[in-house]
This record gives sequence, structure tokens and C-alpha cells, in this order.
Amino acid sequence: CADISNVVKPAAVARRWALRVTDELFDQGDAERCMGMEVSPNCDRFATSRVALQTALIAYLGPLFTHLAAAFPGLDTPLAQLGDCRASYALC
Repeated sequence: CADISNVVKPAAVARRWALRVTDELFDQGDAERCMGMEVSPNCDRFATSRVALQTALIAYLGPLFTHLAAAFPGLDTPLAQLGDCRASYALC
């Protein structure tokens, strides 16, 4: 079960979750590499970066959260936090 909500959490929380998620992905890729397997997409620490993964996740989920916020006005704050998260990764 994927947790897609980290990008709409406050910046400090989103950063901690991003580190945890990418650690898990990269650990999986390392284990696959050690077993001689092909490394799964997004799990190769030598082929991608944390920033690239988070930027792609934000780009993918942005439209979803935009539509949800339009349907549920109470989601304006998480949508703003998504924008803050996007802006912080753009600086990297």
C-alpha cells in the first residue's frame, strides 16, 4: 500500500517521509543488485536521486490533489503545502 500523502504534509514532515521512502526504495534496489537481479525502477540509487523521485511524484500527484481540492474546499491547505514542496525541490 503506497503512501502518497507525504507531498501534501508540512515541509519538515514531507522531507522526513521522503527520506524514509527513498531509503526503502534504494535498500530494495541494493538487495536486488546483491542477488544479481535487475534493479526495479526507481530503486537504483546510482541511476536516480531523491530529488528526482520526489519531483516526479509531485508532478504525478499534483493534478489528483488539485481535483480533490476543487471538490473538497477543506483541502486548500494540503494543496498549498504541495506547492511549497514543489518549490522547495525546484531549488535543489
